[in-house]
Amino acid sequence: MRNVPQPTPDKCETAIVICCYSDKRWDILNKAIRSAMHQIPAADEVIVVVDHNPGLARRLRDQAFEIPVRIVESTHPPGLSGARNTGISVSSSEIILFLDDDAIADQDLLATLVRQMAHPSVMGAVSTIRPLWETERPSWFPDEFLWTLGCTYLGLHPGPVRNLIGASMCIRRSVFDHAGGFDSGLGRTAKALPSGCEETELCIRAQKVLPHARFVYDPSSGSDHAIPASRATWRYFLYRCWAEGLSKASLSFMAGTGKALTSEKTYMVKTLPRGVMQGFADVLSGPPGGLLRVVALASGLTATAAGFAFGRTRIALSRSPALAFKPLE
Repeated sequence: MRNVPQPTPDKCETAIVICCYSDKRWDILNKAIRSAMHQIPAADEVIVVVDHNPGLARRLRDQAFEIPVRIVESTHPPGLSGARNTGISVSSSEIILFLDDDAIADQDLLATLVRQMAHPSVMGAVSTIRPLWETERPSWFPDEFLWTLGCTYLGLHPGPVRNLIGASMCIRRSVFDHAGGFDSGLGRTAKALPSGCEETELCIRAQKVLPHARFVYDPSSGSDHAIPASRATWRYFLYRCWAEGLSKASLSFMAGTGKALTSEKTYMVKTLPRGVMQGFADVLSGPPGGLLRVVALASGLTATAAGFAFGRTRIALSRSPALAFKPLE
């Protein structure tokens, strides 16, 4: 039997792992790396994992960083989950902050999350993830659906949460020791749908192995998550909702519908109806975009539900969660 994780010492070693895959994000990637380098207090390790792009790895190694930054190439299957697992395997720290390659961390982000993890039952913590729009934010875009952009959404409350959000999350190494790493069957790849849920699946799996483990959300610090113009469109919004439905279908098959959809039930019963009511109130009071936000709320919910139903059907036919993401012939 595995041992229960021990309390976090007053000073434990910390690592920041940034996973990247594309030269197209070069400028924001460098900002992300420098935000990791300038944490107060500093992390013990800053590791950049390049996901199967040797040219990008060479370019990063040629960079002159003010402090040591370790550049490694992923040794796991292509995709974000595999790159994160590589970061876990090459780091030695007790607490690992995963920072997206297009996220810029506040200087106190690491310190804030480490403070949350001072209690031995807290296995992971996540901060506020703010959208950094490349262009003007669309007036129709609802705060309730900021999760489609990997950001903190309206309806997420401080305190215990079912799962972390990947753009800037801390996880204790003992989670991986007890529950294993991220599932490579979930998560983004360069060629697949913008799928996700690998963080959710890991958190659910960890709580099965460690029943007293908690994951928490602390909004007192955060990071800015870059949102390119291509993601500020109705097309991407609906596409991302559809992909989330597929992801949830796989997750519900792997973890059970009850565990996989507990947060979504609250979201649908409380958060979305409040958003619709606010949208109609905006229509009456005059702020632009109210009616379109109502349409976006309804459309996003419909696209997500359709993706979930489609994914569950395909999985039921094959008994394989991976089939949910297989492109249509």
